[in-house]
Amino acid sequence: MQPHAPAHIPGYTPITRLGAGSEADVYLYQQHSPTRQVAIKISKRTLDPRAAASFRTEANFMGQVSAHPYILSVFDSGVTSDGHGYTVFEYAPGGNFKTFLDHDRLDADQMLTVGIDLASALFTAHRKGIVHRDIKPSNILINAQHMPLLADFGIAGSVYAGPGVGFTIAWAPPEVLARSGGGNESSDIYSLGATLFALVTGRSPYEYAYADLLGDLRGAHRAKRLQAIVLDKPLPAFDCPGIPAPVERVLRKALSRTPGDRYYSALEFARAMQRVQREVYGHTTRTTVEGVPDFPPDLLRQPAAVSRPAVEPQARPSWTRPLAVALAAAAAIAALAVVFATVVAPHMDAASNGTRVQVSGSGAGGASTRHGDSPDSAITSGSVPSVEHLTGTYAASGDTVTFTWTNPSPQDGDAYAWSPVGDASGSAAAQGTGAVTESTSVEVDASDGAQTCIQVSLVRKNRQMSDTPAIACVTRP
Repeated sequence: MQPHAPAHIPGYTPITRLGAGSEADVYLYQQHSPTRQVAIKISKRTLDPRAAASFRTEANFMGQVSAHPYILSVFDSGVTSDGHGYTVFEYAPGGNFKTFLDHDRLDADQMLTVGIDLASALFTAHRKGIVHRDIKPSNILINAQHMPLLADFGIAGSVYAGPGVGFTIAWAPPEVLARSGGGNESSDIYSLGATLFALVTGRSPYEYAYADLLGDLRGAHRAKRLQAIVLDKPLPAFDCPGIPAPVERVLRKALSRTPGDRYYSALEFARAMQRVQREVYGHTTRTTVEGVPDFPPDLLRQPAAVSRPAVEPQARPSWTRPLAVALAAAAAIAALAVVFATVVAPHMDAASNGTRVQVSGSGAGGASTRHGDSPDSAITSGSVPSVEHLTGTYAASGDTVTFTWTNPSPQDGDAYAWSPVGDASGSAAAQGTGAVTESTSVEVDASDGAQTCIQVSLVRKNRQMSDTPAIACVTRP
């Protein structure tokens, strides 16, 4: 299909075409007010009224997360006079990491910084119920300040009929390739791990490890052979001199063939990268997640392999965004922030309408296999309530506190993720980082301060988790 000519959109003047996907073309426009350059994605197909309404709804979903400093900003959306949907995005003049890899690489330390930033962005999307499903180097853009931006959640592609969900073979996990589409938070974690590996090596994990089996194949023949390799071959030792063994171990967990063996959430993946960056390089990068501490609680206690200050926030490389934009209010809520290091689920849904929206590719058939850079995504939302009546009681000895709570809507397989938090006076919470229990009560060690506080979230059997944890403090008698 030929690229659609630049559309007339009031308030914008077309400049040039930036690129094309299977469902949409992207053009550079000059916005009149405020005066700035923007990227506008225009659907190749005209939209009927129902599809146009869906187009706007999905753009609104993206607006919930595009304020994150490492997610491409969405400014506007609409339908042109001739019926083509469009979405106005932040313009990223630095291109994407696919073109970056044509001439450059990151070292492992830089890769971890980018990984922590992107995992923070991905977790932010996941807890809003948005699953990307096509993370790869070409979908990570670089803006004028050389900051990485997670992009192309497939808004334009989502408006077309058909249940199929696209993917790109080199970056998709085995379970997605086996069923020819789909994916969830776990598959996003795999794709992010594969992308981070490529930022150091220039190739996806299986292309790197099984290069001899791929030979000089090109196009569809190479894609078919690569898919067979991913499905049939084990994930090998990478034996990459540019990736230290501890860093490789973190990536390999994200790339596990069994989804249940991967990180439980994108935030857990970020925490693992923080710890290994501290272990190997003596410093670490902050996470950028609203309401979540910058660093895991145990990081201050972790010895460094390099003689550096205890936790030295990494100087932001040229491609990363200043932290002031990311967590302006973090200090005010840190005392009650969520300690998600080991217990948070990737299926945290926070859309207000309680509906579920499936983003699909064009056509009436199944999944679209992506050999190139076409966009795709899924947007889902749901609602898991918070636990109620969370209260605590000190033991007579004063050494422990028993907290109890109730489940407002019990279902088979329900569990509860709990973790200690600091009390209002700032004293340390009970030791430990929390756990998951099937009981509606837990006994914790009392904190050293005047209060002991914990937070509890309901976790469904499908690993969806209440968006807002219940928090309670009990005062020492």
